[in-house]
Amino acid sequence: MSIRLGRRLAVVALTLIAAVGWVAAGHAQWTLDVDCAMDAIGLARGMVVGEAGAGDGYFTLPMAKRVGPSGAVIANDISERSLGSLRDRAAREGLGNVSTVEGAVDDPKYPRHDLEMVVVVHAFHDFSQPVAWLRNLKPYLRPGGTVAIIDRDPDQGAPSHFWGRDRIIRLAREAGYDLVKSAFEVSDHLILVFRPRS
Repeated sequence: MSIRLGRRLAVVALTLIAAVGWVAAGHAQWTLDVDCAMDAIGLARGMVVGEAGAGDGYFTLPMAKRVGPSGAVIANDISERSLGSLRDRAAREGLGNVSTVEGAVDDPKYPRHDLEMVVVVHAFHDFSQPVAWLRNLKPYLRPGGTVAIIDRDPDQGAPSHFWGRDRIIRLAREAGYDLVKSAFEVSDHLILVFRPRS
């Protein structure tokens, strides 16, 4: 092997190693210990829950398994394409307790008004009308129902486009919610649970 070819192969190898490291680092920032997060928010068997910004089901499907056949998960998104992918995944996994609804930027449009909890994972920072959305969410919650916001935490190294604890709490208060629980120890994420103010 010539020295020139050996150098080229070394450059290619180093480039591949750097690319793998970059992808791994990018993936790590989104990795959430889903079971611990569900424990932290109090998700239990038999619950009827909604999810907002469900995408293709990253958190939806584990929630559906956790609540079991006696419970239900209503997955909301503003993208019908994402919801179609989610429905396909739920069908492949035999999860008959998952339904979907296409919402609006200011209203989740859930078909039920007895949700025990609504969960927003890796999405709240992208909401264009978070206060209006939270206000319009209230009629879909049963008395005592909660909203759990789970997202990357800027105070734990997340990029600045994620919203910090104080900003999320301020928006929730403006919409008429009080913080009832917080956790910071799950996979460098911020977990905040709110209840509508009585």
